[in-house]
Amino acid sequence: MRCFKVFRVFAIAVLILAFSLPGGIKVSAAEYSTGIYKINTKSDPLNVRAGFSTDHIKVGSIAKGTEVNVTLVADGWGKIVYGDIHGWISLEYCKYVGQPEESEVNPTKLSDEVYGISPKNLEWVTGWKQEYSRSSGLCTSCATASLLRRRQAAEGKEVTITFGDVRAALGGNPIPDSKGYYESCNSYFTDTTPFYHLENKNDENRETYYLHRDYEATHINNREYLADLLDVHPEGVVVYTTYPNNGKHGILISDYKRKSNGTLQFYAYDPANGTGRCRLEDTWIMTKIGSVNQYFKNVTCIWYVIGDLTVDDGFFDHPEAQAHDATLTVSKKTYTYTSTGKKAKKVEKLSKGDEIDVSYTYEDSKGNKWYITEDDLYVKAEYVKEK
Repeated sequence: MRCFKVFRVFAIAVLILAFSLPGGIKVSAAEYSTGIYKINTKSDPLNVRAGFSTDHIKVGSIAKGTEVNVTLVADGWGKIVYGDIHGWISLEYCKYVGQPEESEVNPTKLSDEVYGISPKNLEWVTGWKQEYSRSSGLCTSCATASLLRRRQAAEGKEVTITFGDVRAALGGNPIPDSKGYYESCNSYFTDTTPFYHLENKNDENRETYYLHRDYEATHINNREYLADLLDVHPEGVVVYTTYPNNGKHGILISDYKRKSNGTLQFYAYDPANGTGRCRLEDTWIMTKIGSVNQYFKNVTCIWYVIGDLTVDDGFFDHPEAQAHDATLTVSKKTYTYTSTGKKAKKVEKLSKGDEIDVSYTYEDSKGNKWYITEDDLYVKAEYVKEK
């Protein structure tokens, strides 16, 4: 088991916008790259901001002479994580030192890669089903239930936490009325709240999920901090925000994409939408709030499952397939292929009697069945059999 590094390590990214006194020592923009930098202001500490411009909120500062690891570069700014500070610093006031001696991950690149667990991943693992409210005041319960169910599914476990469990833990009535509606429950849990399935709540060996509520202003209003949380909590993070006329609403932020210009695109499940995953801009809450910038300014707290998500290596490599751990025997000579499509290439010739270890079964659009080997190669099911 290892930390879910497909989504990057929590320690790698935060945008620090540092804009110090005008007298700082500057570096050529052509030399900016990821790596270790020393804060090189004349005297004062360098400001860290939530984005790569002075328009973003200040989330901290770093003393002169401090060395930090820059994992992303955009427009002369470097993204760092320093202690509990997540943000960007101005590289004009830093001196490049070199590459870190040891690095758990490769430097982050600007790309359109999505970070987080897709709905397909969870559907094929345990059949996770999105729940949403049918009456007001249920967003907290719905978003929390979805978060916990996604966590269990991502761990490859049976999804046992129910909407009723969460309602009961929050002090609300877990039983709907005759029409299937639940009473309103606007409260949400304390700083740390345990959740477990009703059937094993009194079992000494029960596995308990603890949710942590974070309401530190420099965190909850910082979308880079949220992205860093999703790197180690790809099951999602619940965000609670306010809107005009004393409205309050919670949604599940499920994943994000780093655009080529360095900015972030978030995706979410809004309990009030009931339509599954969509862009943050397309959620119901955004009909009450004018812009994404204003949305993050209105965030009052966020909560997530305590403990980084750990899964087996390659657990989500093939969301289109079904897990199938077996050793098969080749019944007729054939080949392994790089894929199942027209562009598939032959890799290895298999002879009758050869044994292969497979991890998944897969059915293509034409109804043909395939096995996927431990080396991520495809072999037609008609040419192999169970040992």
